[in-house]
Parts: sequence; C-alpha cells; structure tokens
Amino acid sequence: MKKSDKMSRGCVSAIVLLAASDVALAQQGTMAGFAGELFSTIVYSIVGIVMAVAGFKVVDWLTPGNLAEEVAVKENRALAVLAGSMMLGVCIIIASVLIS
Repeated sequence: MKKSDKMSRGCVSAIVLLAASDVALAQQGTMAGFAGELFSTIVYSIVGIVMAVAGFKVVDWLTPGNLAEEVAVKENRALAVLAGSMMLGVCIIIASVLIS
C-alpha cells in the first residue's frame, strides 16, 4: 500500500469523524451539553479501566504463580489465552453496566 493511499484514507476518516461530531453537536444544541457528555465519557472510561485492572488482579491472585510473569517472560500461551478471555469477559460486563 502506498503512502499516499494511507494518507487519503486518514483524511477520509478525519472528514467522517468531523461530520459525525458536527451532527452530534447539532443534536445537543449547546457546547455545554457536549462538554458534559465528554466529561462523563472520560469518567466512565477511567472507572472501566480501574475495574478491568482490578479484575485482572483478582484472577492473578486466584491462579498459582505470577500470571503477568508467566505470560510475558515464560511465554505461556495457555495462560495468555486465559488472561485475555478473562479481560474480555470483565470488560463486556463493565461496558454493559456502564451503558445501563
């Protein structure tokens, strides 16, 4: 893929995102509504990340040995699949709770 193709795709993506944000701002009506939504998104993201890390620590505590060391240093693929599946499951639960 040429560099110019990548750049044109990036420009198209930026234009689409700008158009979508304009529609969102028009629906909100004011910049204060947008700022409030942005703030709540940031807060919920931080809460979700903290809860995902806590979930990982709980699984690390429940499994024998150091889960992070087993995955990173010893390259244990079975534990990597376990950790990834656990993180995905916890994140799905957190997302559904935060959406409701």
